[in-house]
Amino acid sequence: MFLHELSADQRRAFLVLARQVIDADRRLSIQEVERLDRLYTESGLEAEHADAPHAVGDLNLLFGTERARVVVLLDLLLVGYADGRLDPREVEALREVAARLEIDAGTWEAALDWAERYHALTEEALHLGSPSSIGTP
Repeated sequence: MFLHELSADQRRAFLVLARQVIDADRRLSIQEVERLDRLYTESGLEAEHADAPHAVGDLNLLFGTERARVVVLLDLLLVGYADGRLDPREVEALREVAARLEIDAGTWEAALDWAERYHALTEEALHLGSPSSIGTP
């Protein structure tokens, strides 16, 4: 969603982190694969192969501004919601990334709240106009 704000190197590192979040629950869904494909497209980068890097170095050095760190966190939270829910293991992986980014507890909570609301609004929008939503606020 906000990846255009990151440099090419930052986007590549973000995609490594996104794969880590997707792998955290040890369950791969088609929605996660589709989300990752869209992220590669949005990033303007070629999809990587199985031998792609699986680790990222110093996140604070790579994502040197507070805005870049928040962009990473928000987009990773959306990756976590790709399959419709945020698994506790994904939350733990996201907390670890947030800690590596030195994101404070208040920012973590605000980002988590935003992602929950964004996910709920996206789900609501998907159902707008469907027969079951007519007459429903």
